[in-house]
Amino acid sequence: MSENSAQFTLSVDAGKNADQEESAELARRLRQFMLDRDFDKVEFARTGGTPAGSKGDAFSLASLAVTIAPAALTSLGGLLQSWLTRHDRASITVESGGEKLTVTGSVSADQQQILSAFLDRHKPQSA
Repeated sequence: MSENSAQFTLSVDAGKNADQEESAELARRLRQFMLDRDFDKVEFARTGGTPAGSKGDAFSLASLAVTIAPAALTSLGGLLQSWLTRHDRASITVESGGEKLTVTGSVSADQQQILSAFLDRHKPQSA
């Protein structure tokens, strides 16, 4: 991906009364859903630190690091809406540039507008 790519972190929450394992499983499903739809760079997000005594980098199993071309931002919004429709108890927090937006369950028209505006704000500027 070029330096003009958009970068987002997607954090999945499986919903009320769900544990971290359930959120991690939903994140794995979301990652596969995105890869099946030709999103090339979808990886588990690195966490701030590595636990003492561990080997390698620490990853958050419920968070995904996504890098996409600006032209694919509309597709990302639609993909998240589609995925949440099938996982209506779950929520996804989209983060970029220190700003966060949480979208929950079936996406309403208002949420769809807010998500689109959020993604547009974080579209890289052309050089």
